[in-house]
Amino acid sequence: MDHANHDKKFLATFLTVLAILVGLAFLIAIAASIVDFSATNEGMDPAAMARLEERVKPVAMVVTDPAALMQKTEASARAPMSGEEIVGKVCGACHQAGVLGAPKIGEAAAWKARIDAQGGVDAIVEGAINGINQMPARGGDPSLSDEEVQEAVEYMLGQSGL
Repeated sequence: MDHANHDKKFLATFLTVLAILVGLAFLIAIAASIVDFSATNEGMDPAAMARLEERVKPVAMVVTDPAALMQKTEASARAPMSGEEIVGKVCGACHQAGVLGAPKIGEAAAWKARIDAQGGVDAIVEGAINGINQMPARGGDPSLSDEEVQEAVEYMLGQSGL
């Protein structure tokens, strides 16, 4: 006979728990409506607000307008870099260690063999601009101008004693 009232006990327990949860949700909703979150920013230091705004600004912007995609952005305009800067930021990643057969900076014999095989320094520069073997065009940085690539090649050759 213990099982005869089992459903009634379960239903009473279930409705009690449900009533408590609804009451708790109602109390939280009332408490949230009382709290004014906008007042917390009024007393903040302007420098702290500026830092906060900097941290929460969007990381990127998606542009889908074809006309806007064709325009150059202000961020793409930069001061020309020297050959040494380009080698440090782009070329050195492979040419310092000789990655995938790249001639190492400082190894004159490797560079001399590459110059002879390709037909001169101009051919080396042309290969660096257009890409050669496993090296992508402009060392993988499309923002580099032809002159900057030439300066980088000349810098690496100079560091190799050529």
